[in-house]
Amino acid sequence: MTEDNYKSAFKGKNIMITGGLGFIGSNLAHALAPLSPERIVIVDSYLEGHGANKYNLSGIEDIVEIPSEFSGGIDIRDNKNFSPLLSGIDYIFNLAGSISHIGSKKDPLKDLQLNLESHVSFLQSCRTYVESGGKPPKIIFGGTRDQYGKLPESTLPVRENTLHEDPADPQGIHNQAAEFHHLWYRNFGIQASSLRLTNTFGPRHPMQNPSQGFLNWFIRLALENKEIELWGGGEALRDFNYVDDVTEAFLRTMASDETDGNVYNLGSYIRKSGRVKDMGDNARTVSEAAHAIVEKAGSGSCRVIPYPEDKKAIEPGHFCADATKIYEEVGWLPRTSFQEGIEKTLGFYKSERENYNF
Repeated sequence: MTEDNYKSAFKGKNIMITGGLGFIGSNLAHALAPLSPERIVIVDSYLEGHGANKYNLSGIEDIVEIPSEFSGGIDIRDNKNFSPLLSGIDYIFNLAGSISHIGSKKDPLKDLQLNLESHVSFLQSCRTYVESGGKPPKIIFGGTRDQYGKLPESTLPVRENTLHEDPADPQGIHNQAAEFHHLWYRNFGIQASSLRLTNTFGPRHPMQNPSQGFLNWFIRLALENKEIELWGGGEALRDFNYVDDVTEAFLRTMASDETDGNVYNLGSYIRKSGRVKDMGDNARTVSEAAHAIVEKAGSGSCRVIPYPEDKKAIEPGHFCADATKIYEEVGWLPRTSFQEGIEKTLGFYKSERENYNF
């Protein structure tokens, strides 16, 4: 796949984004808008505390469609109202769900509903639509590196075929099961694949609490000239991706005819000539990331504190991902360095703070 020819795959297509008012979903809508699709249908439940923000679609309001009859939101678990929206849809980016690790530990049943039952219901709607004569849509599921759970350092950077034997929290368990369901529903003519996302950051991320992503929370604290707490010293390694690189991965995966039934890691590490290298220059310890944010922001500070016991219980340890497979099969690799991504993100929130409630 050449540098830009994947973009032509979306011209004239009918596209749906579930979780479309959230962080990655809205950035994906912005990436799709200039590619001349026929429609971009936004589906979001508007569940409180899960990142939906209508302002995220600012600038493309006249291009995207939010079904007017569902101004209060539509849940993909609501088969009766959701199913009619599938008519004519070619591509679905399925980004619905909850991302709170702490929330999944406190209320595993709620997390099961949001991160597993919702996807089974969604897929069953797609199956019913296809069995009634509808055109089978192609689906990309937004998975997570949390599906790997806690890994020994000897397995890093982790590859897609690594066994998942020590789950860190219910969210990872439910996302893994949801991924399996997406692949199983291929038995009914639906094309499906999955991207396992690592720590994604950038504009349009919710900024209300740290459970929705610690890096953007660090950015908020720095911009407010507040203190960033580094639990246990912040020595855990993380593999970061800037959101524009992540949306490109979704587009490339959707545009390729070779990705059906496949699972791909996103991350910074690419294997070339027998060596694995941090191609994106994005792997950092939590402490290194925090200090870089404070330095770039010119405000805020960092302080080491003991690791809170409730947080320590779900700490997965060091993590970085081998993204060689998606590089070799669709030509994706991270293009934005950590430093560049932080600069762009800080610039966005400096001018948009009032629209993200801080």
